[in-house]
Amino acid sequence: MNIQKILASAALVGVCGLTLPAFADEPSVKLDRPGVGMHEIKEGDKVPDEFKRKELALNDWQKRGLKAPEENNQWVEMQDKYVLVNIPNGTIVEMLPKASVKK
Repeated sequence: MNIQKILASAALVGVCGLTLPAFADEPSVKLDRPGVGMHEIKEGDKVPDEFKRKELALNDWQKRGLKAPEENNQWVEMQDKYVLVNIPNGTIVEMLPKASVKK
């Protein structure tokens, strides 16, 4: 194996090693869903339908230190996270650990 291949391989390993921690810190929630089992969701994923209901919306988002939801979005709680959900399509717009939000 020549030196160029070794250096190229080492560079690739180094880049991959640097990018892994960024993905590890991405907030997510694990839900145990009937018929599905344990399922992890994160930003960009769809939420179960019940989280799109107005009854679960956090109407006191200001007191909790959250930004105002845009039209057709609502904040909900999932375990130890605040989750901003787009109601029409059920997509997670933003997910914040409760501990990171300053009241």
